[in-house]
Amino acid sequence: MVRLALDVARRDRAAGLRTGVLVTGYPGSPISGLDLALQREAELAERHGVRLVPAAAEERAATALMGSQMLDGFPHSRYDGVVGFWYGKGPGIDRSGDALKHGNFAGTSEHGAVVVLSGEDHEAKSSTMPFQEDYAFVSAGIPVLYPSSVEEFRTLGLHAVAMSRYSGCWVALKLVTALCDGGQSLQLVQDDPEIVLPELEIGGQPFRKRTDFTFFPGRNIDHERHLYRERQVAALAYARANHLDRIVVRSEGRRRDQVGLVAAGKSWADLRQALQDMGVDDDTLRAHGIRLLKLALTYPLDPEIVAEFAAGLDEIVVVEEKHGVVEWQVKEALCGLPHPVRVLGKRDEHGAPLFPVEGGMDADRIAE
Repeated sequence: MVRLALDVARRDRAAGLRTGVLVTGYPGSPISGLDLALQREAELAERHGVRLVPAAAEERAATALMGSQMLDGFPHSRYDGVVGFWYGKGPGIDRSGDALKHGNFAGTSEHGAVVVLSGEDHEAKSSTMPFQEDYAFVSAGIPVLYPSSVEEFRTLGLHAVAMSRYSGCWVALKLVTALCDGGQSLQLVQDDPEIVLPELEIGGQPFRKRTDFTFFPGRNIDHERHLYRERQVAALAYARANHLDRIVVRSEGRRRDQVGLVAAGKSWADLRQALQDMGVDDDTLRAHGIRLLKLALTYPLDPEIVAEFAAGLDEIVVVEEKHGVVEWQVKEALCGLPHPVRVLGKRDEHGAPLFPVEGGMDADRIAE
């Protein structure tokens, strides 16, 4: 996470932008230690314009980030824009709902961006109850990116910043306990990932996010239209242009695939581990007519990638923890297709529980 903030600053400097990076939130697991890690690198952070301002409460942090996106109307002598990172976990997101909704509704400045680092405690290891925050982000209209590894904290984090800056949406990065408590050795490559900005037209006009937000009656209705009919469309266009969602395995030649497996984030890592534990590699999947779809953008789900993935299939199995957020979006995307596809997820073909709503999930449970 610290490296992510520093790389954002480095990339903007290389692009000639005078941007600051504001990291604010409330200390808590699973992202506990982020503020301590930044404090340990205080000198390095200061050189790159990365500023840590812990908040007394989560909603104050979200409100501060909303203020950081007002530089187009209130110019600053040192900064062209601010990239903001909010950090906290489930209870903080719940209590900050109003501030997050208003912030996303108002959007981002011309050179600004906001990323919500959402710590999700699916097994209540450090919370009074299990937390899943997808529905909170759906309610606020905030797109959600879900990393499947520690390496993707950085790569999808950089995409989250670029998506936010391009579309005007605040973007959530879903970070679950098992990955936050884990680690990974990786090799960092300069200029990776490459950022591609799509050429998007809506209603015959080139897309451009609005930065003149207002909450006045009447005008705020049109701003709502802009959020859901234009800014979310732009977020989807960004995901397509950068191939964030990918069909990883599919049969080649004349063989017809029959079954598709869909997963994102930690569930994707668990699914791949479960297949490996059962001795099923990609060639075996192809030989048996099984496709795999790896999602990064879990909301809003891209109907185009779902339609491409589902073409010719008889059945799709959605593998995900907690409540079926991806599952209902897959079903919705399939409604308009000319051929029926059976979708299983939280329940099997007989209506019995398949993947649990309660607690977390792991490779062993998926293998069963």
